[in-house]
Amino acid sequence: MKNIILVLSVLTAVSIAGVSGDMVEGYLGQIGDELVYERVENEFMLLAEIEDGSQIPYMYILVDPEMEGCLLVALTPGMVPQSGAERTAALEVIAQLNWNNTWVKFAIDPETGEVSAMYTFSTENGLGFDSFAVMLNLLLGTVDENWDTLLAI
Repeated sequence: MKNIILVLSVLTAVSIAGVSGDMVEGYLGQIGDELVYERVENEFMLLAEIEDGSQIPYMYILVDPEMEGCLLVALTPGMVPQSGAERTAALEVIAQLNWNNTWVKFAIDPETGEVSAMYTFSTENGLGFDSFAVMLNLLLGTVDENWDTLLAI
């Protein structure tokens, strides 16, 4: 009986172990040394180096231990016009992309018209490196697969 209680205690401790910015930073480090990012507490901005040597953001990550969640946001080349028939057409494209993609959802910043792709998930039961890497790749792969469509908006 003591062993069962000990095992249950360990499992409970593991399952309530919070996901933190430090954990995500460790995972980003495991992905590779070439990965460049900026961190402010539990927020990360992944950066890509372009031809002239400058860095541009391509992904935002927010870890919220209190809400037990993590948000991944990939920036895209999509820009929805402010008004007119082009806006309507762009919104229809975004709706179709959302219909076609089960996991990743596309959103529009109402102030700027910028289109981003998002994936939100619960960290209630922890977060393993493999799961994190798969979600990151799923998001970036979805943006890559739809790059031309997003660019045409």
